[in-house]
Amino acid sequence: MAAAGWLRRAASAVALPRMPSGLTIMPPPPPAPLPEAQSLVLPSLGAAIAPAMELMAVPKKKISKYKRGLRNGPRALKPVPVIIRCRCCGRVKLPHFYCCSGEKGNAGDSSS
Repeated sequence: MAAAGWLRRAASAVALPRMPSGLTIMPPPPPAPLPEAQSLVLPSLGAAIAPAMELMAVPKKKISKYKRGLRNGPRALKPVPVIIRCRCCGRVKLPHFYCCSGEKGNAGDSSS
C-alpha cells in the first residue's frame, strides 16, 4: 500500500503541459509486451529470452560458379559408352570408331 501512495504522489508532482483549450496532453501508452514467439535470442547476454528462435550458419561470401564447378566436378555423371557391332565384320566397337576397311560383307564369310 505504501508503494501505491508513493506512486500517486509522484504522478501528481509531474505537471503535464496544457493545451490552449484547457485539455491536458495525454502521454503515449506504454508499448505492449511482445509475445514469446516474437521475442529475440541474444547470445551476447548469455541467456536466451525465448528458445523458439535459433541462429543458423550463414556463408560469408557467395561461391562463384567456377569454384563450385571445381568442387562438384568429380561428382558429375560419366558418359556410358555405347557398344555396337560393326556392320561389315561383326566385331564389337564403339560408335564412330574405325573398325575395318568398310567393305560390306557377311560376318561369317572369311573370303579375302
